[in-house]
Formats: sequence, C-alpha cells, structure tokens
Amino acid sequence: MRRFLILAFLLFLTLVLPGTLFHLLAWSGIKPDLTMLLVIYIAQHSRPASALAWGLGAGLVEDLYLGHFVGMYSLTLTVVALLTLYLNSRWYRENFILTVLLVFLVTAVGQLLIGFLGFGAGLSWSAGDIFRVVLGVSVYNAVLVLVTYPWIHRSFMQGWLRYQAKYER
Repeated sequence: MRRFLILAFLLFLTLVLPGTLFHLLAWSGIKPDLTMLLVIYIAQHSRPASALAWGLGAGLVEDLYLGHFVGMYSLTLTVVALLTLYLNSRWYRENFILTVLLVFLVTAVGQLLIGFLGFGAGLSWSAGDIFRVVLGVSVYNAVLVLVTYPWIHRSFMQGWLRYQAKYER
C-alpha cells in the first residue's frame, strides 16, 4: 500500500512540476515528459502486468488532467511501458549508460507516437515541430536520468518502492 501511495504521489508531481518548476527550466519551450519518465522507471522495475497497468493508468490520469484528446496519452504510455519491458528484458538495467540510451529511445518513440496521434486528431503540427519536440524531450529526459535514476533505482531495489510479496510482509 505504501508503494502505491508513493508512486501515486510521484505521478501527481509529474503532472504538476512541468507547469511550475520546469516552466522556468524549459529549453526553447521544451519541457521534459516526467510522466513518461516515471512510467519507464516503473516498467524497468516492475512485473509486466503491473507496468502495463501503471502505463495505462498514468496515461488516463494525464489525459484527464490535460482535458483534450482522451486516449492519446493512455495509448502512448501503455506502448512506452510495453517497449520498456521489451528492451529491459534484453538490456542490463544496472548499466547506467544503457539506461540513459533506453530512456532516450523510448521517449523518442513515445513522443513520435504523440505527434502521430496529434497529427491524426487534426492538430496543425508541422513535421519540423514534431522533430524538434521529439528530439528535445528525448534529450531532456535522458539528461534527467543522470540526476534521478540512481535514487529511483536504489529505492526500487532496496527502499520504499521495493516490491514485497504478500508472504514477505
């Protein structure tokens, strides 16, 4: 229960921080996608069913929070969780450089999917804008891995976010 509450609080922070703190730290108007980063971390450290549920749930919360195009982030974050699970099964998550690369690649795919879905929904985005946002958000999330991953990984392995089976409690 404590793990769920902490992750729910982190999800709340991922929705609030881009409009507050990261508004001041934006590069050319580009801010990180913290919800996507959280889903990637959860998918790296959770079982597949739990990771997909968090991806879908976080996407629904973000869809409702933003209020437009319900389903865009739900689909995107579920695909992000699925892709992270796939790559994580083939890569060693203890390797810091591979984690940075994984976050960059998965964020790029997620942002491309958002751009594609937004374009399909009738938003007037140009290909140049989509490319700039995809590259910018991917680099921003990869840079944030350098700061956040050691603490998050340690918490998932040994700390408050560690999964405990019912028989261990």
